Amino acid sequence: MTDETIVLFEDEGCRTFLPLTHTRPVCDLRCGIFTLRERVRMLTGMTPAVICRSHLAQAYGVGRWPLTLLSRSAPLTFVNARALDVGWIFDLLDEPAGTVYLTDAGHALLGGPVLLGARLTPWMASAVLPYLLEQRGAAALAELRRIGRLVEIETRLLTFPWDLIALNGEQIVRDVPLVVRQDGWISAADQPPAHPSIVVSNPAHIFIHREARLEPPLALDARDGPIVIDAARIEPFSFIQGPAWIGPGSLIASARIRGETSIGPVCRIGGEVEASVVQGYSNKHHDGFLGHSYLGEWVNIGAMTTNSDLKNTYGTIRMVIEGFGQIDSGILKLGCFLADHVKLGIGVHLNGGAVIGTGSNIFGVHFAPKTIPPFTWGGEVFREYRIQSMIDVARKVMARRKVSMSAEQEEVLRAVFAMTRGDRIGLDGGSGRDEAALRRAEAEAVRAFDLVEASGG
Repeated sequence: MTDETIVLFEDEGCRTFLPLTHTRPVCDLRCGIFTLRERVRMLTGMTPAVICRSHLAQAYGVGRWPLTLLSRSAPLTFVNARALDVGWIFDLLDEPAGTVYLTDAGHALLGGPVLLGARLTPWMASAVLPYLLEQRGAAALAELRRIGRLVEIETRLLTFPWDLIALNGEQIVRDVPLVVRQDGWISAADQPPAHPSIVVSNPAHIFIHREARLEPPLALDARDGPIVIDAARIEPFSFIQGPAWIGPGSLIASARIRGETSIGPVCRIGGEVEASVVQGYSNKHHDGFLGHSYLGEWVNIGAMTTNSDLKNTYGTIRMVIEGFGQIDSGILKLGCFLADHVKLGIGVHLNGGAVIGTGSNIFGVHFAPKTIPPFTWGGEVFREYRIQSMIDVARKVMARRKVSMSAEQEEVLRAVFAMTRGDRIGLDGGSGRDEAALRRAEAEAVRAFDLVEASGG
């Protein structure tokens, strides 16, 4: 097993998750406690290689031309980056070389069966690697049909962004055993909280890391699912309902965290959050509601900014998917999707199914448009956000959390800016631009993180 190489690959379906996947491979989207990359490492003890889109390959993958994958004699085990529950991976690792796992696509829009995984010799892998480098999973499967043994597997693939929300609660439940088997974890049944003002319900399903800081009074309610609190700080008057996960280094600031919520590492969360996923390193420190939503990294949400997740008509919510137009999610409750580095000012209201693209800075508007392209700046009037200004702000914000932007990450942002320029046609690209106002908005984005820091974040 030590000679094995696991390779996560993106296929055509990675593009349905834009703009969330503009700046990260789909295997690095969080659903449950882990991303797929993290989950595979936790399950197998092996760090997987990742084949992804060319502009992400240096920052998050094995390079644009990963020929080193073919340089060893041991088989390679390929896993679709949209896989969610990967308990089947051990069966695949035990299969003879040439075995191909396929599964149902899960949605008619994506066509027929999907390549789920394969265990291949290097020469077999060389036949499909050119397709996988271009995210052509269907073409790779067609080639493998000629040379491999096909096995149909019943499992679940992530297909659209709302799957990350709808499946999050049950995936938290599946991920809990991977967390608590590690050192440093204690259930509230084995070691009840010492303070009488920490009220727990169903303590056997509450797992608290020994470095977590719980400041009473608190209420932890695991009657509907487990609660997992990593080395985080939970401030007084917080309420957490399971299933929920609070990541390391995060602060829950007297917040109401309702079930089916994942809070990634180093986040600052206040107000009310329900059935949502926060990728990590993001702030929603003040009052306001976040429901059935997904936040990327380095997002900041201003005070009283709130999203709707339910229509007055109680109808299902539609969402714009790049390449498909408006798609009916079939879901009654669905909130917003904010890509990496989005900043929202105070009092912004978002409709259900709202999507805001990478690097956008939105302020001074009561109701934001339902779809905002990447690198948009403004409110009453929208303009293209200058890429250098956006990167300068991002560097300052990341430095507040003692994180440096790598050269590869900067190149990813510049590549996304270039590839999405057509999405911003019609915005004021610079004529009549209020430079003083732009500078004020950039300073405000940094100041918002500074205020969180000063308040104990």
